[in-house]
Amino acid sequence: MSVEEHSTVGKGNQGISPPLELPKGSLGLPLVGETLDLLSNGDNFGAERSAKHGKIWKTSILGNPTIMVFDEAACRKVLKEEGRLVEVIWPDVTAELVGAQSLNLLEGAQHIHLKRLLGDAFSEEAVNALLPQLEACARAFCERWAEQGEFSGYEEAKYWAWAMFGAAVMGLPAQLPTGLKLTRLMDDLQAGFQTLPVKLPASPYSRALDARRAICDMINEQIEGMSMQGDCPCCLATMASLDHGLPGSALPRAQLVDNVVAAAFGNASTGPTAAKLFQHLSGSSGARELMRAELAVHAAEGPLTPDKLDKLTYTDAVVQEILRVTPIVPALFRRALQDFEVAGYLVPKGWNLYVHTGSSTQKYNKDSFQPERWLQGSAAAVSMGEAQSSCPAAAEYMLPFGLGPRMCLGRHLVKAALKVLAIVLVRDYSWQLLEPDEEWSVFPVVQPKQGLAVIGFQQTV
Repeated sequence: MSVEEHSTVGKGNQGISPPLELPKGSLGLPLVGETLDLLSNGDNFGAERSAKHGKIWKTSILGNPTIMVFDEAACRKVLKEEGRLVEVIWPDVTAELVGAQSLNLLEGAQHIHLKRLLGDAFSEEAVNALLPQLEACARAFCERWAEQGEFSGYEEAKYWAWAMFGAAVMGLPAQLPTGLKLTRLMDDLQAGFQTLPVKLPASPYSRALDARRAICDMINEQIEGMSMQGDCPCCLATMASLDHGLPGSALPRAQLVDNVVAAAFGNASTGPTAAKLFQHLSGSSGARELMRAELAVHAAEGPLTPDKLDKLTYTDAVVQEILRVTPIVPALFRRALQDFEVAGYLVPKGWNLYVHTGSSTQKYNKDSFQPERWLQGSAAAVSMGEAQSSCPAAAEYMLPFGLGPRMCLGRHLVKAALKVLAIVLVRDYSWQLLEPDEEWSVFPVVQPKQGLAVIGFQQTV
């Protein structure tokens, strides 16, 4: 039976329910589907089809028939039903590049047990203990940017993101050399997913494997150093001290290394997300002024502490909005374990689903930047930190970090790091953008089309 024939099978003729049909769209050419169109048209591929077919449509890309899901309710249903209706899927090279013992590849009880265990290393309490490192990293980079005056906001945000990750997760110095080294290695490592797995000298895939080995060496050196030097506040140190479930049984070294590498892959979008801070808090933007007013009341000076951060309601809304418009996890692949319904359409067993978590959270006002959507109350109340959250998505979670069993483990760290960086930027510095309305592309990676040139970056206090 063909897929199109299968789509009309149901119990409609028995008076029980009408048959489900596949979403609108096209499966394209035999074998290649619409992959060539995707590669040649990039962002326009999805935009054109969404405008034509709506928030859910079918295609065939990368060798698989696929349902594209942009609707928020449908996204939530798909992600929450892992293990029952859908399963996570990864490219075949994931085990070699990320690690066979990473949370990415573990399933069922083994995945649940390890995620609960590692959750201690990335909990809110653990992240609060890392605030000094996060603040030191933000200050170091802001001082660098003030010396430069002009720079690419996109590139510098990437360097900050990897220096922050190196310091908070691996215990490395929160400085530019850390950011530069990890940026280079992660760029090479990620490129391994975008090429054929050919292990020839100097091939992209070989460079990816070399990058993984170099990162693993860094992780192992840090673990050895911690065992000899003692206290080293970072996520890796907490992971190394976790009890594996048996008395005196620590997590195996291979599992530690693989999951730090997996965490690094999860951090890859933090830099582009942070670059949005430059774009939406530049000049005399309304969000910037409300943030400054709130900071003057609750965090005018001194080290940033959990108590101070808890009072910065509007600043937190700014970070929520930054994550909404440039999510850490913009899209996720799943595969249907059985036939099921989503938003009135059939998803056939064996088909892939491409869940667009970024677009799904933009229903509140498309892509306009409005932190107030996460708050209620007057502007005066907001500036004094007296407003309360009323956004439906804010109560429990946000789709930019995914949902369900595989929701991003590092979400507390990323949100705290972005909040600290936003505070230091707005409270102590000012800047402009060469192109304030510069557009961003999302394929093959999320990035500003011209690099987001920052000008006039200077200290204000």
